[in-house]
Amino acid sequence: MKKRGDSRDVDRRRKYVSRLQDLPDWKERRQLPPANHAWPTCLIIAPSSVVGNWEREFETWGYFEVGSYVGPQRKRVLNDFKLGRLDVVITSRTTAARDIELLNYLPWSIIIVDEVHYLKNPKSRTTESYHTLNPSAVRFGLTGTAIQNSYTELWTILDWCYPGCAGTPRQWKGYVTRPLLLGQSASASDEEKVQAQMVSSILVNKLLPRYFLRRTKDLIKQQLPQKTDEVVFCPLTMKQIEVYRRLISSDDVKNMICRDERCDCGSRKKRKECCYPWDKGVLFKYMSALIKISNHLALILPAPRDTPEQTMRNRELTDLVFPKGETPVYGTASLEPKFCGKWMILKKFLAEWRLDPSNKVLIFTKSVKLLDILDFYLRKEHYKLERLDGSMNQADRMPAVDRFNNNPSINIFLISTTAGGTGLNLTSANKVVIFDPNWNPAHDLQAMDRAYRFGQTRDVSVYRLLGAGSIEELIYARQIYKQQQMRIGYEASVQTRYFEGIQDDKARQGELFGLENIFKLHEDSLATKMAIEKADLANLAWALQNMEGKSNKRKGPDNKRKSASSQQEYDVDVDIGGLDEFLLDDALPKERIDMQKALKDYGVKYTHRNDDILKPNRIEEKRIQAAVKERKRASRHKAKDKVKDKDLDEGTWVTKLKRHHHKAPPRPEVRLQSRQEALVELGMIRNPAEISTFAKAFASKSESEQAEILAKLDAWRPEYDE
Repeated sequence: MKKRGDSRDVDRRRKYVSRLQDLPDWKERRQLPPANHAWPTCLIIAPSSVVGNWEREFETWGYFEVGSYVGPQRKRVLNDFKLGRLDVVITSRTTAARDIELLNYLPWSIIIVDEVHYLKNPKSRTTESYHTLNPSAVRFGLTGTAIQNSYTELWTILDWCYPGCAGTPRQWKGYVTRPLLLGQSASASDEEKVQAQMVSSILVNKLLPRYFLRRTKDLIKQQLPQKTDEVVFCPLTMKQIEVYRRLISSDDVKNMICRDERCDCGSRKKRKECCYPWDKGVLFKYMSALIKISNHLALILPAPRDTPEQTMRNRELTDLVFPKGETPVYGTASLEPKFCGKWMILKKFLAEWRLDPSNKVLIFTKSVKLLDILDFYLRKEHYKLERLDGSMNQADRMPAVDRFNNNPSINIFLISTTAGGTGLNLTSANKVVIFDPNWNPAHDLQAMDRAYRFGQTRDVSVYRLLGAGSIEELIYARQIYKQQQMRIGYEASVQTRYFEGIQDDKARQGELFGLENIFKLHEDSLATKMAIEKADLANLAWALQNMEGKSNKRKGPDNKRKSASSQQEYDVDVDIGGLDEFLLDDALPKERIDMQKALKDYGVKYTHRNDDILKPNRIEEKRIQAAVKERKRASRHKAKDKVKDKDLDEGTWVTKLKRHHHKAPPRPEVRLQSRQEALVELGMIRNPAEISTFAKAFASKSESEQAEILAKLDAWRPEYDE
């Protein structure tokens, strides 16, 4: 903006325009030069809730002539800009979309779109209209989540900021999206894994640095306390399971799942095209019902505040899932523990945190009806709280935030994820509960960042509550999948391949995609836990089979197999110090141990930390490196074979003698068996249940630590029998 940063910038433009209006061009022809003739101009498009924040920041950090193009003052602000009196015009997304024709060809030097991920759909009317904004202007998009649900969203943002920089949608899909998705699958071939790693490396190191500036919390991590993000798999109650079963066994759900099968009338047509027409509205109706059932059965009951349409819809649903005459009443059902598996878990958390008056808790949920239930219960238990949802006026929101932050007697803030998941500063809170997960992981991440942000002075504990075995577990699995996409797309991170499903591939939907997975209840198993353990065990098996230890030489002169009876003597030579911490609770923080024990009392069989699931996987990196080496080796052998064939054709008969200086390495299957035996002999694994725990812990170690462990296993092994 060519500012000096002092009082000379005050009313700089207005004074300049005033002088121009004394010249003949204005007096005789009413003409002025474009607004950006002398100094650059800027248009900022932001969510309506932060337009005021932008204006305040300009007032704080410099002498800028700013106009807010919102409300009844729009005409005056537009006129001032055309005359050249304004540096910056700030407007909301809705106003910009409505008045796009007025804003299109104004002399903007810079256009900034805040929360630019709003343009994630390249075919939406808003995205297309934003592309018409002054094409000669420099464009900036601001977002914390350039990748939310797919890699296509990143292309859309890049293409708006720098049209054509990332190719066409078809090129992006073929060269970026497809290879990355194929390589992310647990069933990916070595070639697909190598290709995906090459693409992500080129994307992160070659393309994005030219157009993409990323700022993360790593820049200020020394100024931030710790954050833990615990995912709690809460068991459904027997009543919830009973209702869940009835819903997924209904005729409508069966027709959806079998929609592509041949019709039973003998017409040989698909069921959805014959006797069982299918409406997508039914899908969202029942999917929404399953999410409500997973949280609290009272959410599907007719409530006093329901609209007539909601009441009718809820009565149809309750008639379907409750036996005749057994439908509970909303008021009493809302407080009964048998209708909500998460209820006792939340009560336990709140009771524990209440012992320390300094604890402040944020509780997020997507459901306003659930907010009503929590509000009623917490006030009944004499908790002092604040509440924010979509019905609250903008003018009342900041006072509610200030009361919570400044009043030590108010310990709980109930917040709608949709209405209050972004833009709020709630650093007085040190506990966050995400009561129900969102399909879009960015919403939950932004919600917990209301507390964990610059200005926070205490450690923050986040607890995500999931209905175990229900659709919520699938939602969370999709979150893992999408968060891994973020890590791959931003950092070229090598992630653990937990799931076989491939996004947008109907032939390879796996355990993540498709209606069959949505309308499934895992009563006796935790699908997410099984997928994680399966991936960890596969990586451990590969490491034991292929990775080298620090040294292949064994200690001591005795090279014979050491029996179990010599364990005590062997421990003197080879210390396994630290390895037992893989399997003992002493390695965990005391607070976490106490919380896990309490959760087990309420039937919680599994929890994990979300960040642990998303760490780069060193074993996967080694597997890719090995695949690259094998590909190069095969290429060299192919070239040698061609030379050999040529020599034979030319009658050259020269035999080259091979000299063996070293003993051949053990076969992979022999090495695997030997190291597996050593794991048991050394006591690193004492029973089958500990294998998955060891596999997870081994994967989390550094490369040198992994090599050291493998060396200790090799020191125990006998001579390999070829």
